Amino acid sequence: MLRELYPNNDIYLLARPFMCEIFARNTSEKLHVIADKRYESGNTHSVFAKAKYLKQYQFAMAILFRGSLSEALLCTFAGIKYILGYRQNGRTPLLSHGLKLNPNHHYIHRYCQLVNDCHGQPFKRYSLPKLSYQTTDMIVKHETHTPVAVYFGGKNKGPRHYPNELALQTLQRLAKQKEVHFYLLGDPSEKEESQQLASQLAADDISATVLTGTTSLSELVDCIAACQLMISIDSGPMHMAVAVNTPCVAIVGFGTSAWSVVAPKNKQFTALISQSCSLNEYEIITAISPQQITQAALELLAPD
Repeated sequence: MLRELYPNNDIYLLARPFMCEIFARNTSEKLHVIADKRYESGNTHSVFAKAKYLKQYQFAMAILFRGSLSEALLCTFAGIKYILGYRQNGRTPLLSHGLKLNPNHHYIHRYCQLVNDCHGQPFKRYSLPKLSYQTTDMIVKHETHTPVAVYFGGKNKGPRHYPNELALQTLQRLAKQKEVHFYLLGDPSEKEESQQLASQLAADDISATVLTGTTSLSELVDCIAACQLMISIDSGPMHMAVAVNTPCVAIVGFGTSAWSVVAPKNKQFTALISQSCSLNEYEIITAISPQQITQAALELLAPD
């Protein structure tokens, strides 16, 4: 939307450092990425220091997709005249163009509406996000088996984590129905759980590769794009799968946001949403059975 509105302007994206490599793939001649070092591990960059750095660019306009007060302060201190954002967290006086937030709107709707409404509503619809990826056999190599990416999360994911014993049953069931090779994904803190799951699968002669904690963010995207299916909890990898058009089964228990405002929009996406009445948040996701997940996976893997 911004490129259509400003075809000849340079657009800069201020992103957390770990996200920069993803966005850098989508840059063009006039689209640039700046690492927000305030969020870099061990860095002590303050709002004032970052504002001083941004001031040299002489930005005319800033669009705040994040809702924090600090973002509005950052743009104000950087001397940016037009600041677009939602009126929340006490930052209304700092915005030149402020919209009232409707928390029922999907996140994609929120971001696009912010651009659209502040420019006089020139657009009637928005496009769904897509991620660039590279086709490679460096990570996903098994041509005789159907490659399936898997992310059940770890205990660090709290109530979103799908317990290992149920995860194991799920993959065992799927492996009985189809010749598959599983790629276990996750961050370094989840590696021990993935290795345990891989060992249990190996005991049943089910092939699996542990990629947990070994891939960069862009390699994670490439891996998911190379697979024919993704099985995931409500997570970043789930959204990556949809953005590269890999069919995905999502296991949705108690999340960090209402499911209705984060649910991916894709025809090759199946969400299994817990109907549990448990008052224990950690038990909610366990109401989704391995049988349900396997059935949903097989339906997405079935040829048209």
